[in-house]
Amino acid sequence: MRELITRHVAGKRSLTDMRSEYISMAMHEFKTPITAISSSVELLETKMQRDELMLPFYQRNISRIKEEITMLTNMVEDILISGSMAAGNPDATPEITDVSAFARMIRQRYFYQRADKRQLRIKITGTRRDIYIDQSQLAGILTNLVGNAFKYSHEQGPLLSLHYRKKELCIKVKDKGIGIPEEHIRFLCTPFFRAGNVGDKEGAGLGLAIVKRFVMANNGTIAVSSNAAGTVFTLTFPYAADIAS
Repeated sequence: MRELITRHVAGKRSLTDMRSEYISMAMHEFKTPITAISSSVELLETKMQRDELMLPFYQRNISRIKEEITMLTNMVEDILISGSMAAGNPDATPEITDVSAFARMIRQRYFYQRADKRQLRIKITGTRRDIYIDQSQLAGILTNLVGNAFKYSHEQGPLLSLHYRKKELCIKVKDKGIGIPEEHIRFLCTPFFRAGNVGDKEGAGLGLAIVKRFVMANNGTIAVSSNAAGTVFTLTFPYAADIAS
């Protein structure tokens, strides 16, 4: 009987591994056409600007295409990351990071020239100090939180605040959006969970689970507060000098 149970468990694990491997292969295949589309759009935009053909109508729609490409790319990355997390693969490879410069880079790369003209605002207070963090994971944290802030609000762009406190860096992402029902807040970082008021907004319910995993892997904390005026995600990370000591 024990041998039968062992074979059964091994079989289930094998099927799970096969499914994870298949999903990973499929997602990597998706990345090829996404990259080709993105490159073509960039070339088209550059050519039209060079030939002085970039009318506001074309610029608005090219920006919209780029936003959708970014959204699709992030969804594929989230699925790949969630598969890696399920497999128990090691996460963080931290390095010394200037988050203020990193945040400006993220804004320029992912949230610049949006079709709806909204912009990501960045506010910095205190004396800048470096933190020790995996930069690819920091990019995942910020793009997920800021992307959600744009997705679930309409009138004003989100605010990314960096507060250099005495003992830690506090990062806040604030929006003036639809808010999150109070009874759903504790489930937000559960894989595939989506709040009941998101309607038909795109998403797989993986982003916040990945954000929490990345934050915890880099010695950080995460908290969320929300009401009818919007939502605030608050992250804290120790300074690099404090970790080294």
